[in-house]
Amino acid sequence: MNIQTIATHSYNKIRHNPQQKLNNKTQIETITTPPAKKVNYLHFAGLNQIANTKKAFAEYRWFIDSDKLPAINSLLKIETTKENFEALTRRILQNEALSFELIDSIVRQPRNIKHFVKAFDAKLPLGNDIFLSYGSPSVYETAYRQYIDTRLKNATSISELLQIRPDWRGDVLLKKHQEIYHNNDFELGRVPEEINHGKFEQIIEYLKPYMDSGFKERKEVPPLHIDGKTFNFHFFTDGKSDKNVFAICDNFGNKFVIKIAPQDRCDLDAPFAMGTLCKIDTYLTRNYCRNSAPLRYYNHKMNTSIYDFIEHRRIEGIKPSTSEIHRNIPDFIDLGMKYNDTVGHNNLFILDETQHRVKGLYDFGYGTSKREWISVDNDHVTYDTKLQPKIPEYHLYLPNEMQMFF
Repeated sequence: MNIQTIATHSYNKIRHNPQQKLNNKTQIETITTPPAKKVNYLHFAGLNQIANTKKAFAEYRWFIDSDKLPAINSLLKIETTKENFEALTRRILQNEALSFELIDSIVRQPRNIKHFVKAFDAKLPLGNDIFLSYGSPSVYETAYRQYIDTRLKNATSISELLQIRPDWRGDVLLKKHQEIYHNNDFELGRVPEEINHGKFEQIIEYLKPYMDSGFKERKEVPPLHIDGKTFNFHFFTDGKSDKNVFAICDNFGNKFVIKIAPQDRCDLDAPFAMGTLCKIDTYLTRNYCRNSAPLRYYNHKMNTSIYDFIEHRRIEGIKPSTSEIHRNIPDFIDLGMKYNDTVGHNNLFILDETQHRVKGLYDFGYGTSKREWISVDNDHVTYDTKLQPKIPEYHLYLPNEMQMFF
């Protein structure tokens, strides 16, 4: 619509005719004022959004650099509108260095991830696509992939990777081991000093004739004498897999559990495989989980592992359900794990203060005061957390195959 210019002679008529003046004024304002206001509103709203995001980002950096708060804690401390919080989060995740800093601070606090998820849900607007996008990776998934790429590239040990998450693909770990150590002798942890220096290999060879597969028969294992030390054994018959479990105690009272499986069945991904179990237990051990027996060593070629011995403080009463188990292993659950095995009687025990070897674990005193449980067999577990999405090239779902025997 064209707006006509008011000529001078017309203006004089309007000045002397109040009603005509009112009508023309109304017409001009109706035509010109609303578009001008709309454009200015959008312009200043956009500038205001940018200014608020910059202000929030400056506050975010202040919490990190001056208050020394981890990046994720700093981000969640920001008080702003949901739209500004989304814009700030997106800005951080779309910058490779900033996103690495943020995600690394999340990964290094695995017990708090569920709290971080709830905080994000409360601070972000409904329907946002920060964590979930249909048809293409979300902005968080893209940043997390970059993070995992960097951690994998720069890793100096396999345990370092398994501390991040337990579900790494076996072929990825074997390839990285070869890259780091230039050999195929894949192993995790270290042989305890009490059975090191050649004793471990002799002990394994000694125990092999006593191995069974499937249902185990009770049997006596005579003591073994090596270099002036006597090793006594107890063979556990629970479990239906090809893993054989022996308790070992020397004449100085040092106790361990040795698990052995056939060497031709070594695997890092298969259900019930020793290697699969040791990936899981390395994750739990490296994060000091008080609800799981610490793994000391795993040898892939020998298909053998060593654990700290857990005193058998039995759980009285009926066989527990998975929900009851989860209530009694809260640290296990906080680390993103779920326990799915209710079979057998020697997998879970009362966490007891006399179990001196596990006192260095996270909140051990709290766990014993609450009479929590501790697991000695994590074959049937799952791992899932929103802030640690699976990257198919690197990760697999943990096998949960307990039903295969029934």
